[in-house]
Amino acid sequence: MKRTLFNLMHTFVFQTKSYSKPSFHSHPEYEMLYFHTGTCKYLIGDECFEITPGSLVIMDGMSRHGPIMSEPCMRTVLRFDSMEVLPLMRLPDSIDLLRPFRLLRHYHWRLEGPQKAEIESILVRMNHHYSRTDAMHFNRLRAAFLDLLLFVYECSEQQVEHAGLEQNSVHNALVYIEQHYMDDFSLDELAASVNFSRCYMSRLFKERTGMTVFDYVNKRRINEAKLLFLIDRACSVTEVCFRVGYKHLTHFSRTFKRMVGMTPEQFRKLV
Repeated sequence: MKRTLFNLMHTFVFQTKSYSKPSFHSHPEYEMLYFHTGTCKYLIGDECFEITPGSLVIMDGMSRHGPIMSEPCMRTVLRFDSMEVLPLMRLPDSIDLLRPFRLLRHYHWRLEGPQKAEIESILVRMNHHYSRTDAMHFNRLRAAFLDLLLFVYECSEQQVEHAGLEQNSVHNALVYIEQHYMDDFSLDELAASVNFSRCYMSRLFKERTGMTVFDYVNKRRINEAKLLFLIDRACSVTEVCFRVGYKHLTHFSRTFKRMVGMTPEQFRKLV
C-alpha cells in the first residue's frame, strides 16, 4: 500500500543536515524539531531559543518560526495535523496527546542522558518504518509515533500543569471583567481576584488574549454601548456612557470613535 493511504503525519525528515539563511514561515500543522548536532538560534514568534545538540522544540506552527544559523545543524523534523492524532487518542485509557501543543503553544527542552538516548531511539525506529509501505511497517510506525507523543507529554507534564493554571486564571479574570466592566475597578483588584501580582496578571492577560486588560475592557464597554443604542433608542449618549462604565463623556466619545470609526452621536442616528 502507498504512503498516501496512511494519514499519520504531514512531514517526517530524519537527520537532515543543512545551513541556510534566516527564513521564517508558519503553517497550520503541529511541529516537532530534534537537533542532533550543531548550534543555532531558533525564533518562534517573539521568542528566541538557544539550540544545542539534544534540543527538542515543539510548536503549534501558527507563529512565524525558523532557525538563525551560524553553522550547519543536523535535525529531525516532524509535522502533523491534529486530525491525524485523534484516532490514537480514542484508544482505551488514552490521554490527551495534543495538550502540550495546545497549552504551551511552543516550548524548548535540552535533553541529556537517558532522555536524549530515548528520543533518539524512537526517531531511529520511526525512520526505519517510515520508508516502508506495507501495513505491518505502518502499524509499527504508528506505535513509534505514539511513543514519541507520549514522550513529549511526559516531558511537559510540569509545564502543562502550570500553563493550565494560567489558562484558568485568565478565564477567571475574563469572568471578573464581565461582572465588573461597568464599574471603576482597578488592575490591583482584578489581579487580587485571581491571586496574582499586578505585573504578572498584566503580562499573562496580554499573552493569552492578545490585548491589554484595559484594551479588553474598553472593547467590552463599547460593544455594550453599541448594543444599548440598538435596543433602546430612547437612551441618550450621556446615559449610555455612564451605564457602560465611563465616568467622563469626552473619554467615552473619544474611545468610541477610535474603535467604531464614528462618534456615538453619529452611530446613534444611523441605528
